[in-house]
Amino acid sequence: MSTFGGLSTAYTGLAAARAGIDTIGQNMANVNTEGYTRQRVSQSSNGSLAGIGPLDTLFRGGTGVTVDMIQRLGDALLESRVRGASASSGYASMTSTVQNALETALNEPGDNGIAASLASFWSSWQNMSRHPGDPSAAGVVIEAASSLSARIAQGYQDAVDTYSATRSQAEGMVVQVNAIATQVAALNDQIRQATAAGQSPNEMLDKRAQLTTTLANLTGATVVDRADGAADVLVGGNPLVTGAKTHTLVLTGAANLKDANTVPVQLEWSNHPGTSAALSGGALAAAVGALAPGTANSGGSIVSAAENYSALATQLATQVNAIHSTGATTAGTTGLNFFSFAAGKPAALGLTIIPTDASGIAAGTPGKGGLDGSMADAIAALGTSSTGPDVTWSNFVVRVGIATAKATDQASTASKAADSASAKLLSETSVDMDEETTNLITYQHAYQGAARVMTAIDEMLDTLINRTGLVGR
Repeated sequence: MSTFGGLSTAYTGLAAARAGIDTIGQNMANVNTEGYTRQRVSQSSNGSLAGIGPLDTLFRGGTGVTVDMIQRLGDALLESRVRGASASSGYASMTSTVQNALETALNEPGDNGIAASLASFWSSWQNMSRHPGDPSAAGVVIEAASSLSARIAQGYQDAVDTYSATRSQAEGMVVQVNAIATQVAALNDQIRQATAAGQSPNEMLDKRAQLTTTLANLTGATVVDRADGAADVLVGGNPLVTGAKTHTLVLTGAANLKDANTVPVQLEWSNHPGTSAALSGGALAAAVGALAPGTANSGGSIVSAAENYSALATQLATQVNAIHSTGATTAGTTGLNFFSFAAGKPAALGLTIIPTDASGIAAGTPGKGGLDGSMADAIAALGTSSTGPDVTWSNFVVRVGIATAKATDQASTASKAADSASAKLLSETSVDMDEETTNLITYQHAYQGAARVMTAIDEMLDTLINRTGLVGR
């Protein structure tokens, strides 16, 4: 190798050290940037040049170093685990949010709950049995019944409000998913072009990793990396993002709880109307599941809760009316109902009280006189019946409590798992200032060494060019 070739070799060392220093500067600048993955310069040595002819037998050393790429020190396996944990956490958190809203609306145990209203209602009938025809006793019965009806209606309305809030939140999540998918597709195109041009796409890869983690949290999405640098995003096994192309989602179905059982809410692909887009996890899947049609004992948690309030109202009216209609008022009138339902409304919202005073309350047994209160006593006994409204309500409260406790526990566990996965990823990919400082010093010395080599070669060339032939003069 010529002396001039030595200058070229030293220059490659300078360039490589400079690239290392620049990369460390980028790492240090982004030490607090969320989602940033540390980078390293990947280098390889240059081999020697081939001889110039068959008579060239000189030993030839290497010709320096080449910067191959600025390597992003990510971990595909850990990133996949973070997405999986985020999907589970999103689903569990949304489920817990809905269940806690339903449990809070119960107001149990407490003075403002339905259980307390039922107890007051039965107590008023017990008092009525001892004072049949007493206007004040009748007033207490009617007031207790009105209070109970209002509490049942309020519980149903809380379920209606929870449905509307969850439906609105799900709609917002669909908009967010489609917007993020569009960003991921655009990044795929940019990353592919940068990779093909030999440029570093690392910062774009970081941004895409953040976006796909958010998609996983919302939809349980999985990611499949392509050889050209792009990444496909799958939702329930179907493509949400394919290269630079997106497939959008749309939320259809009832906007109000009253239509939930006739026009079920479902997630669909916009290019396949009417076909449900199944999700494998994420907050959106939990929201759609909570909005699903249901009965008092099955189906989506919100609709099921509302149906339980209506079932309680129906049972209460049916059992009280069954006894009341066989009783007689103080005037001897029989065949009267105590409760009725307003037309066109759910039972929980339409429960009304028929009597307005003592003359409309059938507290006694026909033929036993106006001071008989045996029917009022029989109605009061419903409070302790094994098939009465109290047992029905208690069973519902217990089911909601168990479901809420389970959802809360799962949300806590899933959140800890997601935090652990994120912490593990950060420990492998985040910037360590101590490590960067050490590497900076290493590259600084490498730069100084390469510069010293160039200085030495420059001095040699000066001697060769300017001082050859001057010896002895």
